[in-house]
Amino acid sequence: MAVGGSLRLSWRIAFGRLESDAAFEQLLALVRAHRGVIDELALFDDLVHAVYIPLEEVARRAELLARRIRALKELGVPSVGINVLATIGHADEGLDIVPEMPFPPMVGHDGAISKGCACPNSAEFREYIRQKYTLMAQAEPDFIWVDDDIRMHHHGAVDYGCFCPICLELFAQQVGRHYSREALVAALNDPAQARLRRAWIERNIRTIESLLQEIGQTVRRVNPQITLGLMTNGPGWTTYSGVALERWFTALGATKARPGGGFYSDANRLGIISKALELGRQRAALPKTVDDCQYELENFPYQLLKKAARSVVHEGTLALAVGLNGVAFNALGMWGANPPDEFAGILERVHEVRPLWERLVAHIQNLPTVGLWPAWTPQLMARRRLRPGEDWFAEDRLYQIGQPTVLAEIGLPLSVERMGSPAILAGRVAEAFSKAQLRAMLAKGALLDSVALEVLEKLGLGELAGVRLARRYDNGVLERFTQDPLNGEYAHQVRDARIDFFWRQDRRGMADVLEPLDPNVRVLATLETYTGQGLGPCMTAFENPLGGRVVVMGYSPWQFIHSLAKRNQLVNVADWLSRGELPVRIKDPVPLTPFVRMARSRRRGLIVLLNHGLETIPQVRIEVRSPMPVRLAEPWREILFPQEQGGELILHNIPPWSTVCLFVGKVVVP
Repeated sequence: MAVGGSLRLSWRIAFGRLESDAAFEQLLALVRAHRGVIDELALFDDLVHAVYIPLEEVARRAELLARRIRALKELGVPSVGINVLATIGHADEGLDIVPEMPFPPMVGHDGAISKGCACPNSAEFREYIRQKYTLMAQAEPDFIWVDDDIRMHHHGAVDYGCFCPICLELFAQQVGRHYSREALVAALNDPAQARLRRAWIERNIRTIESLLQEIGQTVRRVNPQITLGLMTNGPGWTTYSGVALERWFTALGATKARPGGGFYSDANRLGIISKALELGRQRAALPKTVDDCQYELENFPYQLLKKAARSVVHEGTLALAVGLNGVAFNALGMWGANPPDEFAGILERVHEVRPLWERLVAHIQNLPTVGLWPAWTPQLMARRRLRPGEDWFAEDRLYQIGQPTVLAEIGLPLSVERMGSPAILAGRVAEAFSKAQLRAMLAKGALLDSVALEVLEKLGLGELAGVRLARRYDNGVLERFTQDPLNGEYAHQVRDARIDFFWRQDRRGMADVLEPLDPNVRVLATLETYTGQGLGPCMTAFENPLGGRVVVMGYSPWQFIHSLAKRNQLVNVADWLSRGELPVRIKDPVPLTPFVRMARSRRRGLIVLLNHGLETIPQVRIEVRSPMPVRLAEPWREILFPQEQGGELILHNIPPWSTVCLFVGKVVVP
């Protein structure tokens, strides 16, 4: 992917800060005071997330936006554009104050009807969208962002759409058979209808592709010089819409990307890790034509005390560490009655960190992320296998691609792209891959849970894991570590995840006994009852005939892994799986999460360490597997480590809730 090598700081400006001259003057004052951290301004065209605004009102707003764009350009902002808030519509919002849609609504699989979000396939809607984007393009923006309501899921009252008569007819033309909504939903829930489910996801992809193509053509007819950008949804939310980024960006002709995801406040601090990885996955799936990829820093609905300014800085640092080159700050509030300078603390912190961010982006341009790869594919929902009685539309934790994210919390580096790294197969995600793809993963190295093992067994690949699923328990059991060297000093210790307490509804894969199929299988842990009765192996390691190393976890694989014994075991397992090729090892049990970009030669790279704990880390040993010097860089200090101790660094006094950047090799100066 050809994401650019220069940092871009963009700020999204709510329509409420543009509408009155008084509010706009306050914005201008803020811009004058902070020009050093403003490379781009994206002006929203609306405050309400429902789709419909009468065209005469759209025209009035477009003329207003044109005036605001000219004024901001005169002030010296190099790039000013428009963010169209709603195209299909995000939600059923403000329905008592917005006009009723004059075109067909989005219809859900359950018959629910959205009052604020449109069916994207009707002729009336397409004509409205052409006129709306024509008016926005005539405002002479440098760019136009299409927001992330370009999806077929979660539109107000509708969870999964669109099952209106228009969309059903288009699907009939695609598959050669007419279905009523009820009949189609029943067929999609039929375990035998795998081909139909794939066709329905393809229908969703085509709908979005067609709409984006029409928007792109409309804007270019007015002015082909306007740059187009698309905001996307993460696959961790759902892959129902298809996540066909290559096709969608090509259809729109977009060269700007803004991956989306939720981290709205400090109430769930560790959500910062999930969001960074989620956005990194989207970045990795973009076409090479995208040269500007901005992190959506989302503080909506802008309650200043919900998120610290330092959190904003850490978000940006992690986003750049996973491969984005910019940050789009949605953080300055909505309403002109509230002065924007109440958010000045955020801009001041960005001033402090900008020089570091510029060096970071320049230093790691075109480097891949490195670490264990939690396997995922855009085709996850399309290829999901249904069992009798299962609901294709229902959420199921066994298909959540984010389950392995917990490994980052205990210090393991995770990659957002494959790049030959050991794979992590969690739950039933493996169903979405072909037998050949899975075989290739197992030939390299793989960490999997016992539910993934079930999937492999059905495909005839279980022998490559060295074990089979023998028995399944659902209460009163714990895990005991063996004397295997991978357990180190923690032999015979126990881990009790209390599956009876925390997984009362669904204990699939929480307490499984594994039967070795080969005498060379190593048993890392056994399952036993609270009364000491041994039940058999529950965690194993095996080097298979293809040369791949495979570890299977049968006891609470992704929950409650934060004990010293379990962390030590999993860090050793990760090293064993990768044959010592992971670029960094955090040797002490501290709450540091590494994000790594590294050249194959190991002569240039970056390691960002997030202290996600609430205490200062007084000292930690870090093994950086590179022959090159390492430079610790923060906005306020630098330390050069010449790597004279075989790659082991000792870092001191890492503050709570902070990031540290380790530059590997000669630092590239932007």
